[in-house]
Amino acid sequence: MRIYSIVDLKPTVNFASRDQAEPCTVWGPRIIPDCQIFYVIRGSAVLQLGNEQIAIASGQGVFFGSESPHRLETLEETDYYSVHFHFDHVSPAPVHPAYAILGCEPEQLAQEAARYEVSLGDRRGELFPHKFAYPGMEPFLLRLVKEYRGGHGWFDWSLRGIMLEMITHMLRCQLGEIKRVVSPFLAATLDAIRAEPERHWTVAELAALCGYHPVHYSRLFKMEMGTSPKDYLMTERVKRAKQLLLSGERIESIAERLGYNSIHYFSNNFKQQTGLTPSEYRQQGRVDLA
Repeated sequence: MRIYSIVDLKPTVNFASRDQAEPCTVWGPRIIPDCQIFYVIRGSAVLQLGNEQIAIASGQGVFFGSESPHRLETLEETDYYSVHFHFDHVSPAPVHPAYAILGCEPEQLAQEAARYEVSLGDRRGELFPHKFAYPGMEPFLLRLVKEYRGGHGWFDWSLRGIMLEMITHMLRCQLGEIKRVVSPFLAATLDAIRAEPERHWTVAELAALCGYHPVHYSRLFKMEMGTSPKDYLMTERVKRAKQLLLSGERIESIAERLGYNSIHYFSNNFKQQTGLTPSEYRQQGRVDLA
């Protein structure tokens, strides 16, 4: 676990671009010398990181760091942003990562990915998720690309400032301090999911709540929320699970309460979204709250 403090953070942007890739464009297997954010504007891609296969749709991004073997592939023609950066570095001057990227063997992809946490003063630190779908990301990414390409005086310091803003924005989104403004019709289904995350909601049931055809509903949901109804439901289940884990309830009971057929499936889903097993999350919470 790599832990940083938001108070002392001095990020350095090494590379920032907006580009387009043909279907089946592959990066890796490889290990990068810094951290990377890959954000899909249009199209889709998949990231193999550790034992995870992470699907990336429009409006979604992935994050991973150094010492984390990975393979990234576009599934169709894809427009994307790519940002390489260090969380904390003395100099703001960019050092292009290309010269230090190492190839690796396919077997190394099973290696567990490094985890990153940013502590927020006296508040518990927040893990940077490997996959995210936060509102308002593209303006920050576009500013980074323009500043990096422009290369005007003091641009490296400007990049540091923008990157720090973006990291803060991502943490606020993760903490729920920044929320999407969605249509009233869609809001009804979000309220239903939040009220009953343990229910096995179908797209047809959710669409019926707002009077949409399931296909149109799914398209609208993804456009406004940046994720699918199913993925949103999984996220809400994990949020509820976090609360229950810190309350001391048995993990088996939590899995059953949240509608999981097995504790194994619950643990895998929880770790995929948080980077920790339920037991690890509970133990970390006890340490932080002691």
